[in-house]
Amino acid sequence: MTAPTESHETTMTKKKRARRAKKGNTPAPVVMEPKKTLLVDEIGDALVDQLLYEVPKRNNDDDNVGASSLSLIDHLRNNIAAHIAARPVASSCSSSATFHTMPQSSPATSVNSHEPSVAPLQVSSKADVLDQTGDSFQARTESRDRDAVFGLDDFKTITAIQQIAALHGRVAHMGILDHSYRFFVNKTRTAALSFKPRNGVAVIGGDPLCNKEEIPELLSEFAAYRHRHNLGIAFMGASESFLNDHAKPNGWTTIRFATERVLNPQTNAVVLENGGKRILTKNRQLTNKNKGGITMGVYAPAVHGINEELQTNLITIYDTWRAERNASASPQAFITVYDPFAVPSLMTFIYTRAPDGTINGFAGLRRLSDNGYHVDPCIASPGSVSGISDLLLVMAMAILRRAGVTYLGLGVEPLQSLTSEDVNGMPRACKNFTRRLYGHAFHRLPIGGKKAYHDKFHPDPDQESALYLVFPSGIPGPRHVLAMTHMANISLRKVFRADVEAFVSTRKLKAGGKKEGPAEQTDKGKEFEEDVLALSAPCSHLENM
Repeated sequence: MTAPTESHETTMTKKKRARRAKKGNTPAPVVMEPKKTLLVDEIGDALVDQLLYEVPKRNNDDDNVGASSLSLIDHLRNNIAAHIAARPVASSCSSSATFHTMPQSSPATSVNSHEPSVAPLQVSSKADVLDQTGDSFQARTESRDRDAVFGLDDFKTITAIQQIAALHGRVAHMGILDHSYRFFVNKTRTAALSFKPRNGVAVIGGDPLCNKEEIPELLSEFAAYRHRHNLGIAFMGASESFLNDHAKPNGWTTIRFATERVLNPQTNAVVLENGGKRILTKNRQLTNKNKGGITMGVYAPAVHGINEELQTNLITIYDTWRAERNASASPQAFITVYDPFAVPSLMTFIYTRAPDGTINGFAGLRRLSDNGYHVDPCIASPGSVSGISDLLLVMAMAILRRAGVTYLGLGVEPLQSLTSEDVNGMPRACKNFTRRLYGHAFHRLPIGGKKAYHDKFHPDPDQESALYLVFPSGIPGPRHVLAMTHMANISLRKVFRADVEAFVSTRKLKAGGKKEGPAEQTDKGKEFEEDVLALSAPCSHLENM
């Protein structure tokens, strides 16, 4: 019974098909629409293609271009700590003034062989130290300090510092590019603290640069150094992990003051063109050769060798941009003075050129631990066309997307206000004062726009994290308050001046409307700073770590 039914159904199907064919109802073949090309992929292609113009060829070898583009992606993707240890990269300030090309025998990922090599780090034995310094207490103390504390200009330790930063660096360690910071390195040269002495306090930027199990011993060694120099201690930008593992168990005072915002180049809404339409439209206009005419480039000193001319141009843009910001009368905050090429092995730079070929913006990508990156600075040269900084951020995601990177830190985003839960380890009265003082300063500083700027790029909420101020000695005293404000580049006098200007703009002054001059405002600014210290003093105790 089944077979005839199948035969009948087959015959009927054939008749229906024949009738459809006569009526011209034959289904049209399915046409597959071409896959949409994302702008970020076009930008990624352009950055790789730009290597044709920016990477020097070895003996006119075209294959070098392809090798360099591949090694650039490898450089962005791979853990470079071992590479730093094997082939130390000198700071660019020691290179000659020519555009070095890499010798034919060297791999694409090596730096120029003519660059001065960094001497391997040598740890002096105790006997050597005594031979060099004699038996005086002062000489031995100075020798211990020289063996423990270094700066970015100390070439004998730059290899160790770069390797430690590559293994443990986070966004909050942005100070490693600032020559005013110092590095305390432990005896075994496996751990470090990045700190800046301010007002008698060693303010440590971020977590200790080491494995968790090394932190207690590192802090113990640092305590001996601090006691010799009568320094207090505080942390700015400590992570929640450090908070839970060390601050809370030890009863330290903590203040949550900021959030680290993060972009994921693989899933970002702007990258996938599910958001940020204005950004994308502007980017297309800028990169259209018939409209904006902007071209793009990428430069990694560890891959391409040292291009002194390019670096000079980028530094000039940075210095001009910073000078313009410093000239502003309004208060500033959280501005780190970078040497973008202080640790070149950790850095990759992307930049834009105007139609006339001049560089009009650049961004630095600093390598972090766990294959992450921090973008800072990200700036357009003063007077350049609008939209350059947005384009640079999209360029950063484009090149990191190719390398499979999922973490691009935007930086520190200060909280607009503090809740009671954000402040721990203080009596209620001191907690309330701290919250009021923070709120007052925040609304006088031009940092509220950071959140709005970050939001338009759709950060990944699953990767953002809290950042803390940590005071191991207990409730912060007056010098801790000043150290933190100076560390964040916050001028209390400028904050007060902003108060005065706000008052003047809303009310008529008495006594004939005479305005106070800069001298009077400066004097009152000093008084305001003294008042802040006087008010904070009752909330502090004199016990030091």
